[in-house]
Amino acid sequence: MSNTITPDLWRFALGRWQDKAFEKGCLHLQDEYQVPVSLLLCGLWLAEQGKQPDARVGRRLAELAGQFEADYLRPLRAVRRQASQDDRLPEFKRQIQQVELEGERWLLTALPGLCDGLLPAGKPVDPMGWMLVLVPDMARCEGLQASLSQLVAL
Repeated sequence: MSNTITPDLWRFALGRWQDKAFEKGCLHLQDEYQVPVSLLLCGLWLAEQGKQPDARVGRRLAELAGQFEADYLRPLRAVRRQASQDDRLPEFKRQIQQVELEGERWLLTALPGLCDGLLPAGKPVDPMGWMLVLVPDMARCEGLQASLSQLVAL
């Protein structure tokens, strides 16, 4: 395995998202704890790639995902959810959903660029190591820790 990560996080995300229990777990973490789904997917992907958790890289990933989430995805999500309550706007909701999905895709193709040079662990990587680096609040919140543990187990 080379030290350069190929940008296939989007494909990984699409594959994982087909599992409805996984989708539900991610959306719970997003809605209840404001954890960007892209960050969760990236951490799981890095663990699967056998990359050793790195706090500096984790901070950069969390910063990019958190800022993009706050600036673009949360506002789009709020408009989409509001439009869902209005039976007159199904096409508008669909279009907002497409823009939201495009934002997620952009983020999931941008995040791997921050991971180049990560060292292989030389052994299987526990995804919870990446979760702790990417979501440090989990050390102080039992509910968050339990929800992340459930997601990792899927």
